[in-house]
Amino acid sequence: MSALQPLTSAAVEAVAADAVERARRAGADHAEAVVESGRAFTVRVSGGAIESLKQSVTHGLGLRVLKGGALGFVSTTDLRAEALDDLARHAVALARFSTPDEANALPTPAEAAGDEPGDLGLTDPAILALPAERKIEMALTLERVALGVDPRIRRTEGALVSTHDGQEALANSHGLMRSTGGTAVRVYVLPLANDRDGKQQTGCYGMVKRRLDEIEDLEAIAREAARRALARIGARRVPTARVPVVMHPDIAGAWISELHDAFSGESHVRKTTWLTGKLGETIASPLVTLVDDGRLLGGTGTAPWDGEGVPTRRNVLIERGRFATILYDTYHARRAGTRSTGSAVRSYSSTPGIGHHNLYVEAGSESPEAILKKVERGFYMDDQGSYGFNAVTGDYSFQAQGFWIEGGEKR
Repeated sequence: MSALQPLTSAAVEAVAADAVERARRAGADHAEAVVESGRAFTVRVSGGAIESLKQSVTHGLGLRVLKGGALGFVSTTDLRAEALDDLARHAVALARFSTPDEANALPTPAEAAGDEPGDLGLTDPAILALPAERKIEMALTLERVALGVDPRIRRTEGALVSTHDGQEALANSHGLMRSTGGTAVRVYVLPLANDRDGKQQTGCYGMVKRRLDEIEDLEAIAREAARRALARIGARRVPTARVPVVMHPDIAGAWISELHDAFSGESHVRKTTWLTGKLGETIASPLVTLVDDGRLLGGTGTAPWDGEGVPTRRNVLIERGRFATILYDTYHARRAGTRSTGSAVRSYSSTPGIGHHNLYVEAGSESPEAILKKVERGFYMDDQGSYGFNAVTGDYSFQAQGFWIEGGEKR
């Protein structure tokens, strides 16, 4: 194994298959191994100089075994053969002390059958070839431009550029083998604008993408971050009111992500969601169609397979206002008497759980500007404070920041 390169696709597959075989020899009825190997680079600058620079290559393996219907799980970063033998024995021992559950199962090739995906746009050669010097230069540019937008911006809380690439594989004792790889790049800057009474206002803007050419112009990113900080100068409290709220896409995305658990099969099996028993009912405006698409081309959450090797797919959670789909992994699907929706998520160091891939509301027919124009008096929310969402009742309460709307314009 190279200290500077992640393992190849063939290598992670070989390690995963080997770990499964060792678990079977150790006494497991069934076994599943997930292997990840990735390389990361992160540079953070502040005050025109490098504040921190990290470069790493990590390898990890998670082993899930079943013995008499009971589950054992262990993980490691040591991929040596002798370490895997010890890991397998430990996993089987844990399973022997666990409580059997007839819903514990690993997907068979038939249960995980599906169309082979085409090119999902997960790997960008330009990210792989991006030199460290260029990443440092990008971070310095973000900070320099942000500081030059307005004299009231005198410092930043830093600018960051990071990249990641790697491979992962899953193998189980039913003969299932899945592997995939990908790249990602992240950039952001946090300028501080001087306000009255010695206070400072923070602005932040950035993005995460699979491809380098999808990152906006660095100067445009820095200017937008500075604009957000400057726009907060002179902020005031408003009295409590019941008014229409328009959400910035970032806030809407965070809000929808909080709501996601209401569509989880685990929550429905346990009856701990405000949507319990409402499948097929109207729960939103007919303008709302909520989608989780695991195969969205180039999406940051896109993957050909979920965390158990089941093909991902496009799941419509709300269809024109109607609650349309509950999401499942294999375990909770068996509990509910149905099949997985390809919604298992995990890392090598965790067992599968139900999650989302690319969660979004389908675009409507009106532009953001047209929506704003319709609001005579209301609130445009572009930031939120402390957490306040109750997944059982659906109550939503956050500290809100943004702009007052009067006559269809932000004030």
